[in-house]
Amino acid sequence: MRFCLRSFALLALASLSALPCCGYSAGTGLHARGVRTVHLRAIENDTYRQRLEAELFAAVSREIPVSSDLLPGTLDRADAILDLRITTEREQTLVVGNPRDPAAPPAAQDPVLEGAQQVRVQVLLTDRRTGKKLVDKTVLDRAEFRSTLDEDLTTARQELVADLARKIVLALQTAF
Repeated sequence: MRFCLRSFALLALASLSALPCCGYSAGTGLHARGVRTVHLRAIENDTYRQRLEAELFAAVSREIPVSSDLLPGTLDRADAILDLRITTEREQTLVVGNPRDPAAPPAAQDPVLEGAQQVRVQVLLTDRRTGKKLVDKTVLDRAEFRSTLDEDLTTARQELVADLARKIVLALQTAF
């Protein structure tokens, strides 16, 4: 019985020591640097796509406490400041429709049958107390739509913003 308990304890200890070797980690790694709260500033938008920054701000604000170990903070009390800048936005037609052909099926009468939207965001996380850059990365995402599946640029943009928010929070991981 004693041998069995000792074997079980050794097995449990061995499995715990093997976990860090698997490449998995918990949290952003910023806690070790004294960063527990982050303030998201208004997002800058260098593109002509209006309101994209407002949608992305709302999505990132929701995503930070859900997908990271960071908590939201005020500008004067947060440990770090998160600055995001939308640097490029591109909308692309992938398959042109046939809007003037009355014989075409209704879905094929759309001017764009398939399209895509792509956005690039600069992510900068700065320690509020020291001014040191903690994270400086670029995040890129693309979403496509197909009008034959009742998708359009609006649904693609919703998917794009949600995916960008997840990628931005993931970019705060120190080993990403």
